Amino acid sequence: MTALTAAAAPPRGKVPTSEASFIPVVIASLAFHLVIFAGIPFLARVLYHAEKYERPKTFTLVNMPKALEHPAAARAAQVKPKAVTPVPSKSRTKTPAKNEEKPRENNDQLNELLDAIPTKVSDLSVEENFKYNWYLQNMQSRIEENFKPPMGLTDRKDAAVVVTFTVYEAGNISAVTIVQSSGIPTLDNCGVKAVEASAPFGKLPLTFSDKKLDPTLTLYYVKK
Repeated sequence: MTALTAAAAPPRGKVPTSEASFIPVVIASLAFHLVIFAGIPFLARVLYHAEKYERPKTFTLVNMPKALEHPAAARAAQVKPKAVTPVPSKSRTKTPAKNEEKPRENNDQLNELLDAIPTKVSDLSVEENFKYNWYLQNMQSRIEENFKPPMGLTDRKDAAVVVTFTVYEAGNISAVTIVQSSGIPTLDNCGVKAVEASAPFGKLPLTFSDKKLDPTLTLYYVKK
């Protein structure tokens, strides 16, 4: 038994062959990892140089001489223009204008325009102590609206009829009397009817001392 155990046990100081073959592998692995984790970053830091960013250079404008910018203009500027002598203008003689005959004014048209101008239709007169113009204007305007003589009644420009009447306190009137005839019965009748159609008028003013008013009215024939 002693001999067998002695033969089976390896001698002291010697490493088994299996363990001896595993040691170089461990060393190689350590060297490989050392190269990867330490050598590669070192080489990268040594060999890699980061390029610095540089701003692009800006262009500066250069003012070029005018001669270089426009050669043709420079050559034209060097050439002096020739002096131009003024040419005396020919005297223009004005020919007398022919006497043109002015068209004669048509008197008929002028008369028609004058006749178309509106003129007064009536004149109204009352006693001096009646100072109420608003009452007279109202009465006169109402009579003029109702005075409508027919067209083409006469060519006389002075045709007129003068009438008189009395206005009482309540505004009613007396019979209309023709003081001066126009010589045209139709015009006289139109004047009387215009006054009668306009009555009664408003009451006389309370402050008027008299109880009646005696107006005199002249109605003119106006062409329409």
